[in-house]
Amino acid sequence: MNKNSLNISKIETYLNSIIDNVVSKNTFFTTVPDVSIVKSSDWTDMVLVNLPVGIRDLEAYGRGEVDIVLYARPLESGKKNVAKMSQLEESLNEVIANAKDEDYQLIREDARSMYDADIDWHCNVITYILKVF
Repeated sequence: MNKNSLNISKIETYLNSIIDNVVSKNTFFTTVPDVSIVKSSDWTDMVLVNLPVGIRDLEAYGRGEVDIVLYARPLESGKKNVAKMSQLEESLNEVIANAKDEDYQLIREDARSMYDADIDWHCNVITYILKVF
């Protein structure tokens, strides 16, 4: 295993290279932008990437979790924009399926739907197991 591949910033750079401007033009890491920025924007979607438990060095490889949070601005009625959310999730699925890298492998583990009351947007959280070689 290449120990440099365990570097969190390198992992985030890799994830950014496959997600940003493909799944969404608004891709952020660890935290979403300030609420006032999100609410005053004309964005209809955004993506948040987070490594909530870090990457464990298991000698032969590294292992951790990556949460990719897909956000969609609600419809004017306040209802979840399921069409936009579906589009985001399909784009993410395609990106992950086509992501070939000798250092990183993403395996889908879990998906759940949530509502972010801070920004008043719906979101789907997709959790992946990340293996680092």
